[in-house]
Amino acid sequence: GASTMSADRCRRVAGGGARLRRMDRLRPRYNLGPQGYVPVVTGGPIGKHDAGGEKPPCSTDAGCVEREVHAMKWGLVPSFAKDPAEFDVFKGGASTFNARVEGLESSGLWRRLLDKRRCVVLFDGFYEWKTVGKHKVPMFIRNHDAFLGHAILPAASSGAPGMSQAADSKSTGSHQNKPVLLVETTDVSQATENLPGSDMQGPRHAPLMMAGLFDTWKPKKESGAAEVEGEGENVLETATILTMESDGTPIFAIHDRTPVFLTPETAAMWLDSSRTYKQVISPVLRAAQTHANTLLIYEVAPLVSNIRNESCDCILPKKDYDARKFSAGLGKFFSNKTPAIPGSEAPETKAPPPKRPPEAEVG
Repeated sequence: GASTMSADRCRRVAGGGARLRRMDRLRPRYNLGPQGYVPVVTGGPIGKHDAGGEKPPCSTDAGCVEREVHAMKWGLVPSFAKDPAEFDVFKGGASTFNARVEGLESSGLWRRLLDKRRCVVLFDGFYEWKTVGKHKVPMFIRNHDAFLGHAILPAASSGAPGMSQAADSKSTGSHQNKPVLLVETTDVSQATENLPGSDMQGPRHAPLMMAGLFDTWKPKKESGAAEVEGEGENVLETATILTMESDGTPIFAIHDRTPVFLTPETAAMWLDSSRTYKQVISPVLRAAQTHANTLLIYEVAPLVSNIRNESCDCILPKKDYDARKFSAGLGKFFSNKTPAIPGSEAPETKAPPPKRPPEAEVG
């Protein structure tokens, strides 16, 4: 996927008052794969979320819950793992960057995280490959420019009524049930910008919020050694993204799975650890399917299929990319127009591209 938001932008998405942790590891990425760092929002200090542990302080008071934004590795390493390499898909380990929502409660890997280790994973957008004949055509999926869900709503108190289906529908606004497949456009040629006010880099459109689970892995303490602190360099904070069936959404024409998308309302519900997984999952899934019907989907250039290509051209609509390549090449001999800015094209890579891992089947 693409993830270009600055730490300040991520803080705003989390609600404005969130604490930032390890965000120096985050870099703008236009072709991010598993094992890369992604911005992740949690509902409070990580140490308070351990299964069976202490609840976050003031978890029933809307004014007391402190959200945090972390740079976590995409691909969950469970706390009980003997070696993180066991869960590195590129090293032959288990594939844990996605988790199927249908199997969460029956899997010991995921079940222990459902009530206290829920998170929201942020992306500008993500890629999927559509099968057309014998070819795989890359598509980019993101929010419409007009979608106004730029930030997660404040935490709800335990005495407040639950998020209703009406609230979920409200968050999807005027695009509800109006999917658009983008074929020609010029409004996304400028992928990111520095928004007024500060270091607010990121896409002009609202980021995708995806339901996730996270965990913290620490090296085993050797006999007589001091306890490993939560901020130690060897401590791993990792996350997975939940997926659901895409049937009934435009994504089904591309892939049979889709991330569990969150709206500003359901993201707040998902982060609320005072509510159990069983209490929140049904409204979250209903809203996710509704939101999936509002997304912008368009074809991009094949260069994104090589994970080494990190140019911002990765997210350009293919027509715009082809026009840019033409104007920078053969087209400059037939036009007096100013050529494309040097360095804007994606570098060509002769080495064979690394294989993208298949979708996780764990759980």
